[in-house]
Amino acid sequence: MSFYAGKKVFITGGSAGIGRAMALQLAKQGASIIVAARGKERLDETVEAMKEAVGGNNQVFDSISVDVTDAQAMRDAAEQTMKVLGGIDVLICNSGYAQTGTTDNLSDEDFENLLNVNYLGHVHTVRAFLPHFIQQKSGNICLVSSMLAFFSTWGYGAYSASKYAIAGFAEALRHEMMLRGVKVTLFYPPTTVTPGLDRENEDKPPVLLQLEMDNSFTKVYQAEPVAASILEATRKGKFEAYIGWDTWLVFTILRHFPRLGRWLNDNELKTAIKKVEAKGGSTEGEAAQH
Repeated sequence: MSFYAGKKVFITGGSAGIGRAMALQLAKQGASIIVAARGKERLDETVEAMKEAVGGNNQVFDSISVDVTDAQAMRDAAEQTMKVLGGIDVLICNSGYAQTGTTDNLSDEDFENLLNVNYLGHVHTVRAFLPHFIQQKSGNICLVSSMLAFFSTWGYGAYSASKYAIAGFAEALRHEMMLRGVKVTLFYPPTTVTPGLDRENEDKPPVLLQLEMDNSFTKVYQAEPVAASILEATRKGKFEAYIGWDTWLVFTILRHFPRLGRWLNDNELKTAIKKVEAKGGSTEGEAAQH
């Protein structure tokens, strides 16, 4: 029997991409699930897809349209979840988005919005459900971050900072919850094919597009295997987790040989700039022209 059979799960960012893939896999494994996001239409579609993928009896599927940047709205969502599911076993914080550009080209609002959604969205979600986990002295909390939470690169400064913040928060949360019987997982997804990535690519600076095109270290993953890896890491209660040997390699280099990692990163940037210049493109941080 699956670890998730009979479990009660709440997922933010559950209407598309990795979050939707996790919801469908959990449905097949017998869990009861509430998915949360802002867009009601996609949430409804995900709920219907979960019902079609049902893997057991007496499962409950529902959705809550909520803005994770609103702390009170998240507390209300947590209370609604308790009423619908009757409890909480697994919390997966998966909300987030990317905005690329260099430090001098991004606006104040870009930095603030990324922190509000990516970092504080996780904080508000965890804090909304934490009283329930503390009271029952069990459960699993998974914070979905990014590979860019253990290294950063040209054009991702604002985004990466918001993901680093999740990692710092998760470290302390793990230490606190260790005394409460609650396991915490911090997952570092690589670049993954999702609707969010499609939107992100619409206005990426040319240098960043070239960097990612030439990337020799990591590949682009589909949402389904990434979702499966997140669920497996959460099941095991593993704290730091990622998918694939390529992500492992980058993590290992940056953790144990940071100077080597930066040297490799710098050389890739220089090569990308030369290629963009040869094409007559801009090497500044503004968005590409489409």
